[in-house]
Amino acid sequence: MTGEPGACQHLRSPGTVSCGSHRRSRNRLSTPPQAARSVQPRRPTKSHATAQLTLGDVGAKQQERLPSADRTTSAKPCSTSYSLHSEECASCGRPLTGKALVWWSKLDRYSHQHRSSRLKQCCSPTAHSTAAGAGRILSPSHKRSNSVKAGRPTDGSNKLLRDSDIPSLSDEDSDQPPEAGIISEASVTHVQTPPGNAASKAAASASQGSAAYASPRTVLYPAKEQGNIKDSWQTLMRWSKVFKKDQNGGHVLDKIDKVVVFGGGSFGTAMGVALARQKSTLNVSLLLRDAYICRDINSLHTNTRYLPDLMLPTNVTATTSVAEAIAGARYAVHALPVQHSRAFLTSIKDILPHDVPIISVSKGLEVGTGKMMSELVVDVLGRKHPCVFMSGPSFAKEVMTLQPTGVVAASKDPKLAREAQQLFASPYMRVNTTTDVTGVEICGALKNVLAIAAGIVEGLDLGHNAMAALVAQGCAEIRWLAEKMGAKSSTVSGLSGLGDIMLTCYGSLSRNRTVGVRLGAGESLHDILSSSRQVAEGVSTAGVVVTLARKYRVNLPVLTAVAQVLNGHLNAKEAVYEIMNLPQIEER
Repeated sequence: MTGEPGACQHLRSPGTVSCGSHRRSRNRLSTPPQAARSVQPRRPTKSHATAQLTLGDVGAKQQERLPSADRTTSAKPCSTSYSLHSEECASCGRPLTGKALVWWSKLDRYSHQHRSSRLKQCCSPTAHSTAAGAGRILSPSHKRSNSVKAGRPTDGSNKLLRDSDIPSLSDEDSDQPPEAGIISEASVTHVQTPPGNAASKAAASASQGSAAYASPRTVLYPAKEQGNIKDSWQTLMRWSKVFKKDQNGGHVLDKIDKVVVFGGGSFGTAMGVALARQKSTLNVSLLLRDAYICRDINSLHTNTRYLPDLMLPTNVTATTSVAEAIAGARYAVHALPVQHSRAFLTSIKDILPHDVPIISVSKGLEVGTGKMMSELVVDVLGRKHPCVFMSGPSFAKEVMTLQPTGVVAASKDPKLAREAQQLFASPYMRVNTTTDVTGVEICGALKNVLAIAAGIVEGLDLGHNAMAALVAQGCAEIRWLAEKMGAKSSTVSGLSGLGDIMLTCYGSLSRNRTVGVRLGAGESLHDILSSSRQVAEGVSTAGVVVTLARKYRVNLPVLTAVAQVLNGHLNAKEAVYEIMNLPQIEER
């Protein structure tokens, strides 16, 4: 046979097959022990490296699917081949097992695509991922594969499974493995060398480091830890279902038809829209002073001054009449600046019913008295009025555009806090409840002053190190004062404390941070305030903070420096220099 012209010279080695004319005899070939070595017999696959396919290979029906340039009419010697029993990965040299082997076997037998364009690989994503991240990857199911799927008989014999033992692969899913993932197109290349060679191993090693974590199927944890993660998540989901089931009952939204919002600024409008989306038949009435904005909201459904690019629901209306706005309302959302709240509440105290709770979203301290909103409401109305105070990291624009948001509703009455929670809670807004009114309010006020300091650091371009040190120091100062005033430390480190601080100090939409940036850039405070259309509460609150610090005997270096800069007695650069040269102390 070796002397016949045109014969396949690769048949000199028993147990190999390389061209279509000799494929039918593959199962009759014996496997010498020295050829098998330590590799167990596995299901043979036809050579994917053969450059040409013949009628004897795939039959006339599959020949018709091939491009005309690839069709042949006679058997020709193949240019390369590999051992039938060498079922190894072309990149790493490891034996193919499980679904990886089964899939590649089916692909070689049933796929009509050119075999030379396929590279046999194992199903380990970390071994063959590349930076490109394109294509497909095989599932790591070989770790749990059984002997039948791996092409091995269960009786311990070396008999190979027949083609009919493996399910066929249709034309539609011939390119898709049983469990699809990603494999880079760079790995699917023309193979000119036998699988498991040094060149292919080196190529796999070169691509492994840069994209080992690119695949979504990358296994990061041992099996035990994966089980713990899955169990913990399922426990959380079960708890959620039970908790929601226990809370099923009369919802506060089912009992109300109207809510009034005091103020038509950006945040007042956003909170009104959040309520309007909860119930299409709920009438949300905005009480405004500007008749032009009121007209635009009613006719154009847009707050043309504060949120001109965002549409409002049709059940959001506006009015300048106090009596019209309050009539029939079951809840009142207070969204006016703290410095204007005393005059406004004084004007409506005889109109506002005693049983209509106030939900205050205003943050700050009153200049001159240092009172929080919880103290100011009682002082102005002259009675104990039901109130809830909401605070947390929440930019108005992101609330309007349905970005996930979390806030805290604080009230001395837990039942009233839960009512506010039901009013605003949605798939886009989480509302936690607490009875620590002081902690929520003091953090909401002081974080505005700290945001001005963060803006100054940004305006001076002092870098990330300085920003992190400043914010950390500011958080400690807020905690010192809040705890002296009776707040809980858990509130300071929670959503309404640390969460709101992070948003205001680092968020580009923060009004107080913007004031600080412009101060650091050298602008005067007068020019900044005169050119701004919205109120930055931190400017007026800074002086009150110093008064509170003296009252409770707490040193607040960063917050005091901000008040000194705003007062005009110190410029931004000097303030930073003086703070950095304070005595080195122990962390507390």
